[in-house]
This record gives sequence, C-alpha cells and structure tokens, in this order.
Amino acid sequence: MSCLVTGAHGFIGSHLVDALDNPSQCDIDTASALSPVEAVYSIYESDIEAVYHLGAISSTTNDDIESIAHTNITFSCSLLSACIEKDIPFIYASSASVYGLGKNGFSENSQHSPLNYYAISKSSFDCIARQKIRDNPSSKIVGLRYFNVYGKGESHKNDMASPIHKFLNQSKNTGVIKVFEGSENFSRDFIHISDVINITEAATDFPSGIYNVGTGIDRTFLDVAKIISQLINSEIIEIPFPDQLVGKYQDFTRSDNSKIDSVFNIHRVSLEDGIREVHFENRVC
Repeated sequence: MSCLVTGAHGFIGSHLVDALDNPSQCDIDTASALSPVEAVYSIYESDIEAVYHLGAISSTTNDDIESIAHTNITFSCSLLSACIEKDIPFIYASSASVYGLGKNGFSENSQHSPLNYYAISKSSFDCIARQKIRDNPSSKIVGLRYFNVYGKGESHKNDMASPIHKFLNQSKNTGVIKVFEGSENFSRDFIHISDVINITEAATDFPSGIYNVGTGIDRTFLDVAKIISQLINSEIIEIPFPDQLVGKYQDFTRSDNSKIDSVFNIHRVSLEDGIREVHFENRVC
C-alpha cells in the first residue's frame, strides 16, 4: 500500500510516518517537501491508496491571510478534489481551534467560533469537506479535529509547542515552571500523540465525516505544572497573562467523544502517564 502524507516532517506527521513506514503496512510517499502541484500530480500519477493531509500553517498568531488561505484552504481543496476523482481515501487534520471559547459546546455539529486566522481556515475547510461528503457519498473523506496533542518530538514547534513540552523544558533547565496568572482556570483536553496516531491510522475505516480526537477529559494548566513539578522537583510561579492573547485564547476545551467512540473506542493515555512517558523518553534521548 502506498500512502501520501503531507506535513510529514511536522509533529503529528513524523509520528504517523514512523507508524506507517513498515513494509507490511505502507510505503510512504511524503509530500511535505513537494509543491502543491507536485503533490496533486503524485495523486494522479502514482499508485497511492490513501492520503493523510496533515500539512498546514499552524501558527495561531500568524496573520498572513493570503499564505494561510493558499496553504490551508486552496491546497487542501486541490488534494481533496484529486482524491475524490481518483477514489482515494482522504484523511485530513482539522482542529479543535474551530470551537473557539466553546460557548456552543464541543460536539462535531457545534457552531464554530474561531478566534484566529488559523482556526478560521480550518473551519472553512471543514465546511467545504462536509459539502463534498454530501455531494460525493461514495468517497471516503474523514476530518480529524485534533485537540491539544502532546508528546515526544515537539521541539521544532517553538511557541506552538504544548504547555507540557514547555513546562518540562522549563523545569529541567531552570527548576522553575512559569504559568500564566489564572492558570487554575485554563482547562484543556490534552491527548497523547500515541492515541492520535492510533486514531489517525484507523481513520481510513471510519464512515466519512468529521471526528473529534481528544480524551474527553479537561485538565487545567496548573494541573500540568503540578504533575511536572512533582516529577522533576521544581517551583511553580505565575507570570502576567500576555496582552496579545486577550480574547484570542481558548481557556477551555473538552472533546465530546460520542461520535468517534461509536466507530473506534480506545482507552486513552492518562495525562499523568503521558507526561511521565514524555519525560523519560526525552531523558533516554
């Protein structure tokens, strides 16, 4: 089986390639370094049996709307159209950022309320994908709405890295974990990369649609800091909340797993076990 994985050098993409790169499972044709034209060409001209579209401009503070629209919407539409025409399963990365502050809930049918241009692009493509599903009922189109993914290999994400990665580094390097003021009130659904990869691999067997990928449990940033401070003896201090994030920061997320559990119900890694695993994996490396 030959797969095309965009974003193959990214956090989730690199883990997916590692999982798929097995002669008995899948020969990987990574399109992360290809131009959009080349990536679409490879769908038409290569023996590809599944496309995992994970590539995107993922910075929530990026305001280059032309680049975001081109990469996250136009390119995605080109890949989707090619997959529909060639009858190839199309699995793509959506994001829990489309829910914004979550005032409308966190089920897949909740009204979107994105807070930044990245989230708007993901919301827009979700709408396009839903219409394509309606127009092409025989096609396999699956959107995976990832919540807060964490795990080994986040270093290159810089400011977009999870609080878990940032707090572990702070604890190890300085002995101090810096949390925003009010972090006991900031609560997110943190999901370990191993669960994300298991779900992403299985998505080719899901009925077409959009699915939440989270644990269904929210934990505060202060919880995360306390787990890490106990694992690596360190102090927790508060810092002012950045002015540029006021009104643009999700202070709560919690995946409604009703839909995904009806097609693929797996035990998710607990936050404590996941953080411990990341810490010890990094020590080994």
